[in-house]
Amino acid sequence: MALKLPSATILFQNTIDTLRRYPLECVFALIGTIAAAILSSPEPTGPLTRDEYTRLVMMAALGLPLCLSASLFGQRKNGSKQGRWVVQGLAAAIAVVFFWVLQPEAYPQDFVHFGLLFVATHLLVSFAGFTGSGDTLFFWQFNKTLFIRLLTAILYSLVLVIGLTTAYTAVNSLFGLDMAWHHLYKIWAVIFGLFNTLFFLSGIPEQLWEEENPESYPRALQFFSQYILVPLALVYLVILLAYELKILIEWQLPKGLVSGLILGYAGLGLLALLLVYPIRKQEGRGWIQAYSQYFYVGLIPLLVLLVLAVTKRVSTYGITQPRYFLIVLAAWLFFLTIYFLGYKKATIKTIPISLALTILFITYGPQSATSVSFRSQKNILVNLFTQAKAVEAGKLIPVDATRLKPRTAVRMASALSYLLNNYEFTALQPILQVDLFRKEDSLRQTYKTSGDYIPAEQEIKWAGTAWVQNYLGLSGYEYRSYEAEEENTLELSTNYFIRTNSNLSSIKGYDYMLDRSMFLDTTLSDTLAGSVITYSDSLDNSLTFKIGKTRFAFPANELALRIVQQEKQLRKYENQASSQALNRNYTLPKAMLQLTQEKEGFRVMAQLQELSFDYSRKQGPRILSFRVWYFIKQTNTAGQ
Repeated sequence: MALKLPSATILFQNTIDTLRRYPLECVFALIGTIAAAILSSPEPTGPLTRDEYTRLVMMAALGLPLCLSASLFGQRKNGSKQGRWVVQGLAAAIAVVFFWVLQPEAYPQDFVHFGLLFVATHLLVSFAGFTGSGDTLFFWQFNKTLFIRLLTAILYSLVLVIGLTTAYTAVNSLFGLDMAWHHLYKIWAVIFGLFNTLFFLSGIPEQLWEEENPESYPRALQFFSQYILVPLALVYLVILLAYELKILIEWQLPKGLVSGLILGYAGLGLLALLLVYPIRKQEGRGWIQAYSQYFYVGLIPLLVLLVLAVTKRVSTYGITQPRYFLIVLAAWLFFLTIYFLGYKKATIKTIPISLALTILFITYGPQSATSVSFRSQKNILVNLFTQAKAVEAGKLIPVDATRLKPRTAVRMASALSYLLNNYEFTALQPILQVDLFRKEDSLRQTYKTSGDYIPAEQEIKWAGTAWVQNYLGLSGYEYRSYEAEEENTLELSTNYFIRTNSNLSSIKGYDYMLDRSMFLDTTLSDTLAGSVITYSDSLDNSLTFKIGKTRFAFPANELALRIVQQEKQLRKYENQASSQALNRNYTLPKAMLQLTQEKEGFRVMAQLQELSFDYSRKQGPRILSFRVWYFIKQTNTAGQ
């Protein structure tokens, strides 16, 4: 059978029909595309700032699904044309309001608010046209159509993007042109913003409640769900249940990694359940029916494991936004489990509806993810400063981090960095003595004439973050924040970087000089007066040097240990600008970095020019890198 391709006239007519059916949706798609195309330039032009163009993209990303949901709702209710326009106009107005509500350049938490609203509004599309009862099968058929259409639209868009990118690169290369890449990014914006959207909208059924023939269930979708998704979900289940049995036998708390695996299983499992919904009770599909029936039963022990894993982290390190999301998702999954196991008339529409309501519940307000995590990390920060006796009248005062335990200082910096990176600069005003609003004004004056393409607000945030960290005496410790929550890190190490005070050296008293830098597990050789010189470096904390069969092993780890033990005496050699937190930087006299050995007719001095190592009390020094000059002298006995 020959494949019939639609003519240009049909394509044009379909586009016109889509514009007529979804005018507001297309307007938001156009606005978002134009704003994204402008943002792709190194220096956006036009009447708006970069921040405002970003907010336009956010507004469009919310306005399109909101208006589409309103259209589907009106289409299902068969209301008057005027009534539909009122509902759609209200949805568009709500989206426009978010242009002023969302200001991520000043309030970083608005990125989280936008992300949550983005997911909630797209979930709204799935059930907006099915708010009645007895329409579950229609609901499934509609969302199946949307799912396939979305995948097809993404596939076509990716093919276009890859093809045009290849063509753009070829033209640049073959014709020696130097076309800027941001022009290509504009093409991407048009493809994903307009083409992808119009193609998707054109495939939405005009009648939401037309019943399809059961035989119309796509075989590809059936194969994907029945033979890929369901088995994959079962593999996750077996692994997680085996791990749960392991921790019960060993009587230990679960690792944080298990949370992601459980959510992965729950996500795959729910997707598989939704995809096999119409065929779950057909003859010959007993194992699909069993999976649908016992999925939630198998989820119960995993949810208990998830709660234990999250509780372990929260009790020690407090609540962060990701941990809050884990808690909320666990509660939502518990609700679904109870609902589907305990309610005989349960409907799959409850899945997107309950998830959308849950997301909206945690977006704004004192119970929101941003508010709860802020209070938690702020309390942890205040408690740590209280333990360090660095709180006066409820306000934090600067600490001498060198007098604190390294892990305590890093935990302080970790909580502080979290607050500064995820919230506005002035959010810490209630717990600091200094006037952060005045400091922000001062920073704004400093950067107001900035001509850089980086947003001025971002520059102010970076400068404010650095200022607060330095003010509280925690500057530099934030780079080790990841170690504060490492389960296997027993002790934090200090990094040392040592160099000599001169790169000039005389070979007086020696015959030869060789320059050597460390290479891991490598053997190099030279020839000296008929003897083979071999260097062998293998991270054994020593500098190994052989002349013929004579081996010289210079204990660099012992030298590093002496430096650590003499740290107080070496303060005068410390580079204060580079030494901060758990990093030490010294410029030492050459004599302090010399190691000499004499044997079998050779005297060899190892002059370390650079030495980098980690040190912890339990493990001692661990050499990371070095650069060494070897000075070689043939003594009298060598010629005998």
